[in-house]
Amino acid sequence: MTKILKLFTAAVLVFGMSSCSGSKNEGETGSENKELTTKQKLMLKGMEHEIEKVNKELPVETGEGLTLTKMAIEDGYLVSTCTYEEGTELEIDDSAENKANIIEAAGESAVKRLKELGMGLKYVYVEDGTGKTQTITITPEEL
Repeated sequence: MTKILKLFTAAVLVFGMSSCSGSKNEGETGSENKELTTKQKLMLKGMEHEIEKVNKELPVETGEGLTLTKMAIEDGYLVSTCTYEEGTELEIDDSAENKANIIEAAGESAVKRLKELGMGLKYVYVEDGTGKTQTITITPEEL
């Protein structure tokens, strides 16, 4: 199951950013105190647009009992939220090695866009019925 999660987390990023040119909500980049450049504002708008398109297609079954339910830009992170059935044994691998695999699988272009915006990545896994959450967080510095 852990191997599937590694592949899934990378796939979510690629799915959500495959055609975006980068963007997010005003004042929500990783650099909260910095003004966005015109280029960053355009990137942010593009990313917001792509996330809206992705969210219209959700929920999406991703296999192994996971369902992608939402993508959003929150507090300087591109956040992907997935749910899984109550009682499913789900082990989230938040190790440095797994983070490196996620970054590599995301691709140079997606990582470059996130870096230019000072954003990180978060994958939030929520157990249906209990609300129990597990998270993988990749800070902008780790990208």
